[in-house]
Amino acid sequence: SSGINAEWPLRPGEEQQLFMYSVLAALLHMGNIKFNEERNDSCSINANDPSLRISARLLGLEEKELQKWLCHKQLKARNEVVTMTLRVNDAVAGLEAFVKHIYASLFLWIVKLLNVSLSTTSKVDAANFIGILDIYGFEMFEENSFEQFCINYANEKLQQQFNQHVFKLEQNEYIKKEKSTDCDSALIPLL
Repeated sequence: SSGINAEWPLRPGEEQQLFMYSVLAALLHMGNIKFNEERNDSCSINANDPSLRISARLLGLEEKELQKWLCHKQLKARNEVVTMTLRVNDAVAGLEAFVKHIYASLFLWIVKLLNVSLSTTSKVDAANFIGILDIYGFEMFEENSFEQFCINYANEKLQQQFNQHVFKLEQNEYIKKEKSTDCDSALIPLL
């Protein structure tokens, strides 16, 4: 708990931290679940798979239910419900979609947690606003996804790299012409 407090000034409570860590650990363990290919073109998961056991416990799910629904799908047609076994490739794709959905939900939950922490009706506290400035300006979405955050972050890093490269080239040109630069290299990232 002390590790996140040093890095995150909004300091979620210990219960919230435990929830975040449990979900993240479960998702990492889910990536280690092994699917076995069966003769009848279906798949199974060994009941003793440690990653299955740990994932289920961390997510608060019944181990047998998680095992079953990672290897099966259920179809509803009118009043009939049909349960079908999945092939290994389909089960892996389903697991990956499940993990991505949980991760995206966790990301949205953290964003909401931050928004609640920062929300205020006071004009004095209105300065506690987090916005992401990208090369096209400010973006404000009703709901932002983890993928959009990663895209924005990558764009910012590329823009920063480009700016540093261009300023370095300009500085080298001045040096070649034996002119001194008044440009402080500590100010380059700010530009």
